[in-house]
Amino acid sequence: MSMKLLESDRLILRELRGGDAERVERYANDEEINRYLIFGDLARRPGAEKYVAQAMKNATLPLAERRSFKLAILLKEEDANFIGSCWLDIAEKAHRRATVGYFIDKAYWGRGYAGEALAALLQFGFETLGLHRIEATCDAGHKATRRVLERGGLTREARLRQHRPRQNGWSDSILYAIIEKDSATP
Repeated sequence: MSMKLLESDRLILRELRGGDAERVERYANDEEINRYLIFGDLARRPGAEKYVAQAMKNATLPLAERRSFKLAILLKEEDANFIGSCWLDIAEKAHRRATVGYFIDKAYWGRGYAGEALAALLQFGFETLGLHRIEATCDAGHKATRRVLERGGLTREARLRQHRPRQNGWSDSILYAIIEKDSATP
């Protein structure tokens, strides 16, 4: 499979590669980025390297057999500068259901890149992979991500109580989803 998987107006979404482990680890250790995400082992180099190695292994599978797409988000105008990562993981192939997520370098927040990456993932999921339902969860307190998901056409379906562990206890998550008939991919 090509290293460049998806492209939008301003972004290239490509397969992760070996040199990306350092960036993943750095983002996993950034307090502003990981405030609402759970990076776990990715915050240490061996965990980040294992994550990227598994992503690279998945990238060698034929499209019909893949269940996980872990991608680097690159900014076209800055010579493919790595500004974040996104993923689409097929939860149940028989049910044609997947989950998506992303994180963006804080220097690039507020510019619409998360929404653009999400739109590319949704289009890929529905048009290329033939998915029926795509879900995302986010921390209930993460208003910016909630706006991105809602603008992307996902509908808020549930509040999952004490769903995510945090340093000071547990936090609720919001479950969002979009189904193929609701998607308005260009």
